[in-house]
Amino acid sequence: MEQEDYLEVIYNLDKEMGYVRISDVANVLELSKSSVTQMVQRLEKEGCVCYKPYHPLKLTSKGKSIGKKIAERHEVLAEFFTIMKIPEETQERDIHGIEHYLSPLTLKRLKDVNVFLKKNGFSK
Repeated sequence: MEQEDYLEVIYNLDKEMGYVRISDVANVLELSKSSVTQMVQRLEKEGCVCYKPYHPLKLTSKGKSIGKKIAERHEVLAEFFTIMKIPEETQERDIHGIEHYLSPLTLKRLKDVNVFLKKNGFSK
């Protein structure tokens, strides 16, 4: 599991619930709380997360920026794969395999393709 995956989950949970606990991240990623705690401590050292035991996690501006970027990539890929009628379980596996490697140009072009396909009736 990459650091970006943790930041994406923390970013999404914070948007959804307004707070994030270690147990919330562990549940989403299907990992132990101790594994999540270890990674969160690393993310804190890298300036991405503010972590205090038994308190909600807070993303720093750096962590929020990375989390938002990965969440956006995920969303664009999921939209494209849905239009292509790829089953959800396959989508998730494929998205996690490529979302960390998309260049900004590829992401922009993929967004444009999604808009074009939806506009021309391919999303039904």
